[in-house]
Amino acid sequence: MIIAAIALIIFRKDKLKSLIAFLVIVVLSLFFGYESLLLDYESNTYIAEVYREPEEIIQNSGIYILAIGLSDIHYVDEEKMVRDIYERDGIQLFDLYKIKNRDRYNSKSKEIIHFLGFGKEQFHVMGENVKGFIREDIKVINDFLNRDNLRGDSAGLALGLSAMVHQSSLHNRIPLGVTGTLEPNGDVNQVGGIAGKMMISEQNGFPYIIVPYANREEAETVKARENLAIEILPVHHIDEAVMAIKELNDQ
Repeated sequence: MIIAAIALIIFRKDKLKSLIAFLVIVVLSLFFGYESLLLDYESNTYIAEVYREPEEIIQNSGIYILAIGLSDIHYVDEEKMVRDIYERDGIQLFDLYKIKNRDRYNSKSKEIIHFLGFGKEQFHVMGENVKGFIREDIKVINDFLNRDNLRGDSAGLALGLSAMVHQSSLHNRIPLGVTGTLEPNGDVNQVGGIAGKMMISEQNGFPYIIVPYANREEAETVKARENLAIEILPVHHIDEAVMAIKELNDQ
């Protein structure tokens, strides 16, 4: 940038050369700005998947949103030290991911893309899909979707089912752990964090967990590996979840 600036001064009377020098300065300035922003990410060494309490946003609906807590670890490079910290604090740790430079660049790139308006966070897309499915303003669901500290799209199915309970088109007396995306047409798609969500459901005494069919094999593997008692209900579409809930409640 300094060399280009000197060239711009030297060749200021030469339109072509001064234009080239100016464009070089602009391009390098953009790169410099991008790289300097990455300094905010440099201290982030791990992401921890931890226990998060299931949430029933419609009281007495029996529909519990399953989510994994994500914690950013800073300035700690040794995995054992991180695990010892969580064990000491009594926080259940499901998994630990070491942050690589590629992850930092991906995160920063996504942030810039979203800032420029080219793309939306998964959580916001999920909110639009849920609203497109329920077609009604329900305050508790809107309040949930307006939270600032949530990520991902796995609450979609639970929100759709909760809305149906609120609308009295579905009745449920059984506590159910629910995870899965929800498209405006009711389709349910794959989500992450199944192992942790299975463990959370088991620990809270849920007799059943509803998962996307695409996660069925993973859920069954976790159940066998951890010797869990919870029953898995895989679904392709929210209608299948509704039918399963009605059968469980003998409706």
